[in-house]
Amino acid sequence: MAAVGAWLKLDSEATVTVRPKSRATVRFSLAVPVGTPPGSYLGSLVTALRTPAVSGGVNTETRIARLVELTVPGTADLQVSLTELEHRPADGGEEFTVTVRNTGNVLYTFAGTLNITGGSSAYTVPLTPTGIYVIPGGSATITGRLADLPALGRRAVTASVTATVPGGAAKTVDSNTVRLSSFPWLIATLAVGAFLALGLLLVITRKRRRAWLRRRAEERTAMRALRRELRSGNPPVGDPREAQAGGAEHP
Repeated sequence: MAAVGAWLKLDSEATVTVRPKSRATVRFSLAVPVGTPPGSYLGSLVTALRTPAVSGGVNTETRIARLVELTVPGTADLQVSLTELEHRPADGGEEFTVTVRNTGNVLYTFAGTLNITGGSSAYTVPLTPTGIYVIPGGSATITGRLADLPALGRRAVTASVTATVPGGAAKTVDSNTVRLSSFPWLIATLAVGAFLALGLLLVITRKRRRAWLRRRAEERTAMRALRRELRSGNPPVGDPREAQAGGAEHP
């Protein structure tokens, strides 16, 4: 309803009657306001056919649009800008989204890809949809999905978009680079847990062995002391058997 839609003027009445198996010619004029900047403009002429409602039903309307492409002569300015490349986990992979903005004055179509580097080789993933028109001042969002990411490694992802003016120039722009790091956290966590458990077991075992060695050392010391007492003829006090034996030899 703005720009081209507002500049169009029908030369006939708003309602046109077309008889069965016949045709009707509708003429229109297009007046571009003075001072309109050069570039591409898009609008349409819309024909609407309303079907009367039946009892208990609703009205239905069929519409057909005729696209009107307008080019105001002047210097063409093909300008393409991209928003930040965003990503989020999706279906076991990563989904990337970027918005293409037409900041110039010409109408264009575009196609985009995700360029992935890192690992054994570089490859691309298409961004969809493709081949759509973006009018000056307009924008369109495209997405692409990266599947089967490796469990371990790094990847660098950049969106590349090529805009093409029908029958004219083309321009390619790249987005910022997103870096992905893949790491098997579950396996690493389990491995760390296993190492910690093993370390704890070794510490406990070492403490027990030290305690056992201390007891053995104390037992050996006690046995050596006992042997010395026996050899000297002075049995330890408190042992009845040794006391009786000692009493028999030393009244």
